[in-house]
Amino acid sequence: MEPKSTLVVFSDIHSNLDALERTLGRLKIMEITNHKKYVGLGDIIGYGPQPKECYQLVKDFAFHVKGNHERYLDPKESLRKVNPHARQAAEFSRDILKNGDGNVLEILINLPEDFIQKTPKDYKLRFSHYAPNSDMGYVRNKEEAAKAFSGMDPEIKITFVGHTHQPALMEMRSDGKADFLPGQDLKKHFGWENPITLDMDSQYIINVGSVGQPRDGDPRASVVLYDFVAHEIKFLRVDYDVEKTQQKIRDAGLPDWLADRLSEGK
Repeated sequence: MEPKSTLVVFSDIHSNLDALERTLGRLKIMEITNHKKYVGLGDIIGYGPQPKECYQLVKDFAFHVKGNHERYLDPKESLRKVNPHARQAAEFSRDILKNGDGNVLEILINLPEDFIQKTPKDYKLRFSHYAPNSDMGYVRNKEEAAKAFSGMDPEIKITFVGHTHQPALMEMRSDGKADFLPGQDLKKHFGWENPITLDMDSQYIINVGSVGQPRDGDPRASVVLYDFVAHEIKFLRVDYDVEKTQQKIRDAGLPDWLADRLSEGK
């Protein structure tokens, strides 16, 4: 991939500073350093122990959209139906950020829901936390993938999403049939970090996985690189010190379960 024509798309940092720093370090080694070509798909905060540090690290680069955990920061938002672990983490993040400098809470709460960008080749990319036309962003099979594509603007060649914490590649082919490849199939058919050339006659929904809390059985951080000249993607997995982050979660008084799940990638 050519660094000058590569977008970095990431999601679900979830206050995991160690995973974020290692991921950015890996991208720097790859010479992908133009932060104007970084896009964050939401959930910078939540679950993890360092919401303020993660926000401060990414606030001056990348274009960010809002995830559900940014929405949870809004005092007008009811957390009654949110699971107890996520609710405790949201309250933890809110308390830390409201005591920080500036209007961080207001900035995060008012992030846009999505945005669309045109490439130099004049087709559109859409960036959102959730998959379109889906049950709160969850797409788990070919049938749900087909529903997600329904009614999509034909000029949008790729919609990048996060939320599930599970890498996936969804394709609507020119013959009207949908394919859904979850992470284990991507690894089997292509292997991590190998370029995947996309078909210009197809539309795609690409779940970039999670930087800070992967749930596909692989604890390594996940991001997607997209070369808009070659029209190809690459799923990048990055090791980080999981045990260090787990200890930070426990020291912060957050639930042990949030620490334990990191080493299992679930």
